[in-house]
Amino acid sequence: MAEWVVRCKASEEAIAFCDLIAEQTACLFAVRDAELFVLAVHEAIVNAVKAVRRLGLNEGTILLFFSITDDEVTVAVEDDGDGIPKEMFKQLGRKTLSDVLLAESGRGLLLIHEIMDMTAVVERADGRRTLVMKMQRAQQRPF
Repeated sequence: MAEWVVRCKASEEAIAFCDLIAEQTACLFAVRDAELFVLAVHEAIVNAVKAVRRLGLNEGTILLFFSITDDEVTVAVEDDGDGIPKEMFKQLGRKTLSDVLLAESGRGLLLIHEIMDMTAVVERADGRRTLVMKMQRAQQRPF
């Protein structure tokens, strides 16, 4: 098992850096669909950066927590923003991509929900919310 944390200033550079980390993670730990994994992490980071900017926090940060087991890769994304509204996350199971195709927002979260094997929003004691996503690793073949 491996774990690490990445802390970045909420910026365009953070998005590019986190994309690179997601690509390497997907490759090194053989998730079941590397391209979709990277897309889901990208969408989560973009949402986190937007949440920080929406509050006008120039020095706001985003945190990524990675956890790797034999079976899955877990990524948790947290930011200094106001978090994912509970109602938005609850509606995910009832919406399709066509429902939000022309909406101002909400496509990224729905995409993440569709791509990953598991998604959840965990509310912390301080009221902040963390998006947790899991994707199964590809079946390892014996040599």
